[in-house]
Amino acid sequence: MDLGFDVDGVIADFVSGFANAVKRRYGLVLREEDVCHHDLGLVLGISEGEKDRLIRETMHENLPLITGARESLAKLYDHGHRIVIMTWRPREFADSTREWLRSKDISYSELVFLDSGGRRADPINVDMVVEDNLENAIEWSQRVKKVLLFDHPWNRSLNIEKLFRRVYSWKEVLEEIKAQFSA
Repeated sequence: MDLGFDVDGVIADFVSGFANAVKRRYGLVLREEDVCHHDLGLVLGISEGEKDRLIRETMHENLPLITGARESLAKLYDHGHRIVIMTWRPREFADSTREWLRSKDISYSELVFLDSGGRRADPINVDMVVEDNLENAIEWSQRVKKVLLFDHPWNRSLNIEKLFRRVYSWKEVLEEIKAQFSA
């Protein structure tokens, strides 16, 4: 099976690194529960420029992994799944993203940088996507067989149309993939 995984919020704990940058800059303690929207500028009430500076600063941090990410991706890779790591990070961070993945010993087949112009430039052929951005998950639901939304405060929605399945851990990600693969 061809599987797509977002980096920040699914593999990397971006919020903890961002919280470090916010603490250094503003002396404010930012917890994941405080991040009620994917747009971090709206969360903090800061300008786009300041938000971009904090995000770029965060990209230089050695972000921790989300619990279970390394082991789960290794297991999927070892079982023959094609692992496509997808990110909206600016392309200028391509080398540092590859280095971060290497340093964290993340198993993957391909790394794809998505177009930041609002639409993906090239179609990505995957059967399932694991994403943390609600808007991206909704868009992916129109393009792939299955979307798993990795639960965070910024993506909580009622999902009344059942466009995606919410998961709360990498254990649930593996269970869902196993169920899809054996179906």
